[in-house]
Amino acid sequence: MKRNTRMIVAALTILGVSAGGLAHARGDGPCGGPQAMSGKAAGEYMSKRLDRLQTELKLNPEQETAWQAWRGDMKEKMTKMRERRPDSEALAKLPAPERMARMLERHKERQQEMEAGLVSLRAFYAKLSPEQQKTFDSFKPFGDHRRDGPRRGPKEGSGRG
Repeated sequence: MKRNTRMIVAALTILGVSAGGLAHARGDGPCGGPQAMSGKAAGEYMSKRLDRLQTELKLNPEQETAWQAWRGDMKEKMTKMRERRPDSEALAKLPAPERMARMLERHKERQQEMEAGLVSLRAFYAKLSPEQQKTFDSFKPFGDHRRDGPRRGPKEGSGRG
């Protein structure tokens, strides 16, 4: 495979894994997770999670500036995602090739957003101490499933799931 093809496959894999994480995220709603909440509730959920992370990181004033830039970027991305949510009914009415073309275009847009987000994340992450980086690395943006409620599906290490 060529390098560009590998990069696209890797990006689409990351996107798929991210979408899967969203689909299984648990939250306060009956179906769980921020994706099951209204726009305002999802924003509040994300804001609370980021407030908790900020507290756990114990940022100094210099890091606080980088934090605000990264957090603003995250908030902007969430707003854009809500605004651009595809109309599933309209998509279902399209012929399959056109529907797939639109989905592919959306994936390309999402990849560009992820690349920009990576730049923002790296800029913030570089300002953290090694201890803060460990705290950040252990952060689960959609909550800890095992702590937030009963775990469903096969147990870890079972080789399934």
